[in-house]
Amino acid sequence: MASLRSHPAGETRRRGRGRWLAGAALALAALDTGPAASEVPAGTPIVAVRIVRHDVFDLDDPETSRAAYRWVNKLHVLTSEGFVRSLLLFRVGDPLDPLRLAESELLLRATGFLNPVTISAHPVPDGAEVVVETRDQWSIGVDASYDVSGGNSESGFGVEDDNFLGTGKSVQLEIESDEERSSTMVGYKDRAFRGGRWQIDLQSTLSSDGSEYFGRVRYPFFSLTTPWAGGVELRQKTLEDHLWSEAERSVTGEAERRDFEAWFGLRLRRAGIRTDRLLFGVFGEMAEFGEWTRSDGSPYPRPADRDLMGIEVGWEHQTFNWKVVQGFRSWQRQEDLPLGPNWRVTTAVSLPALGGDRTRVRYGAELDVGRWRERTYMWTRADLSGRVESGEIVNAVSHLECGGATIGKAGFRLRAAADLGHELDGDRQLTLGADSGLRGYDPDTFDGTSRLVANIEWRHRLTREFLHVAVLGVTAFADGGKTWGARVGPSTEGWRGDVGAGLLLEITRASVVRILRFEIALPDRGGDPVFQITTQSLF
Repeated sequence: MASLRSHPAGETRRRGRGRWLAGAALALAALDTGPAASEVPAGTPIVAVRIVRHDVFDLDDPETSRAAYRWVNKLHVLTSEGFVRSLLLFRVGDPLDPLRLAESELLLRATGFLNPVTISAHPVPDGAEVVVETRDQWSIGVDASYDVSGGNSESGFGVEDDNFLGTGKSVQLEIESDEERSSTMVGYKDRAFRGGRWQIDLQSTLSSDGSEYFGRVRYPFFSLTTPWAGGVELRQKTLEDHLWSEAERSVTGEAERRDFEAWFGLRLRRAGIRTDRLLFGVFGEMAEFGEWTRSDGSPYPRPADRDLMGIEVGWEHQTFNWKVVQGFRSWQRQEDLPLGPNWRVTTAVSLPALGGDRTRVRYGAELDVGRWRERTYMWTRADLSGRVESGEIVNAVSHLECGGATIGKAGFRLRAAADLGHELDGDRQLTLGADSGLRGYDPDTFDGTSRLVANIEWRHRLTREFLHVAVLGVTAFADGGKTWGARVGPSTEGWRGDVGAGLLLEITRASVVRILRFEIALPDRGGDPVFQITTQSLF
């Protein structure tokens, strides 16, 4: 079911208000919203909401008033005031609620192209004025690539805008071509349809060997107090699938998939900063496979078809407990770290009477807990997924991740993660390489149906924001990991490891690329160093 987020009201007016005030105080302390939000007592009527929008660069600052910065601002369309207001959880006439101010900050930052964001309340005659201050990020990204290796060539072009014409809508176009496939993908996302809470997400990919379509319309749990939510999601994919080993496509096969889900959720009232939600819906999951072959032309066992159709129910618990920091993944921008605890459990039943091919039970569970102590953020994440068929558990993956990071200019980061698979479907694998944490080996080098990986890293910021566009830092790291249960290629055959170093470049004024990692790693069993350039954070 779709991911959610929300909050409560009191059991009775008197007791509920006391708990609400305690919850608001706790949330404000966790969020570091600052003294401005507490200048006005909770419950004071809001008589004005003022939106203060800043462009990518401040042209009143002599250091960012030169021609280059002016050109960037001219090319950029400032986020509309209407879009900013559409995400706020309060209006003129509402009583001041510190929790709703804090939630609104998170909603604005979650767009990715508004950062930093501050919301504060100030006393004025007859009530309070709420000031919402935002800073736009550059939201247009262009990507072009061309690679020739031996007799093979790959090329690609893409352009995306996370904040099209300042409306908060996203548009995306990608064109890719290689020896096996050429494809064109277009995408569109509306975060506030017609200025409301409904959201639309559409994506279409047409390829030389098939197509993929995705559509979603939803009304999410955008607040702790949102009473209900719901949505519909559809996906259809007819493309060649691949299994990987030694950084190459090891198995190729035909696959057709269709998935849909229609769900509805109800908030169950609780006091304080916690809420519970009941989720229920209907779902379908179909997968049909053609012939699959290995890269040498030999046959690979055809994955089993499956056709699920049924009903699902779930329970979700959310705690509005966050820490706003700078210096976790990047040094300059605000980041929202969940402390929780947050959890969700779901179960679904597919029956022949409802359209499924046979009786199957699908299950899932997620847990996310964080802890903040001085400058250290620690987290634990766990999730389970799988099916029960004929009394046997199949396609099951248990994931557990624990980590910690020192926030600030310099510090250590470490993580350990395990993915334990059991009777995985024939079209699924758990590989290990640079893309999943073992940076001394190419992506998808080692095959497996289970894996372990551990990382330790030291980071140090070298500069302040230079040219008002970037911050530079260095990193040194060591990784270790193993896979087992390989089916299409070699496993790690015991533990593999690497050591390496790199440069981290935080792009401080852009939402499409937030951090660049330039890393080189030396594998433990010989071989050439692996160079990696990526815009993704490892953890």
